[in-house]
Order: sequence, then C-alpha cells, then structure tokens
Amino acid sequence: MGALSIWHILVLIVLLAMIAGVGTLVFAIIKASGSGSRPVGRPPAAMAPGWYPDHADPSLLRWFDGQQWTPQTQPRA
Repeated sequence: MGALSIWHILVLIVLLAMIAGVGTLVFAIIKASGSGSRPVGRPPAAMAPGWYPDHADPSLLRWFDGQQWTPQTQPRA
C-alpha cells in the first residue's frame, strides 16, 4: 500500500470537518434546549424587587432586592 494521495487527504479533511460541524450542531441544540436549567432559587433577570414565596419554606415570603434574595422573610398571609 502506497502513500496517501492529495485526494485521500482532502477527503479525510472534508470528513473531519463534517464530523466537527455535526458535533457543534448537536452541542448547540443541547445547549438551546437547556433553557430550564437555571439553578433553583435563582430569580430571572427581569424580576422586580418585592416579596416572593420563599423557595425553602412555602409558609414564608422572602424579599428580593432586584438582584439577589435577601435574608429578610415574613409569614405568608
């Protein structure tokens, strides 16, 4: 068996590029489908400051300051 010709090398390069492209596409699809993968207790970016149900204790409300949950709680009415 002789050395690889330029055509064999080109075919190998094209096949590798296609495999890499499929892998990238699969990764993009998996990443896009993970839209519900936000950590529990982390609020969406668009939440306004206010009292919200506490994730750890449903009998409490917890204050959200617009950026993060605070230690302040109050009983739910």
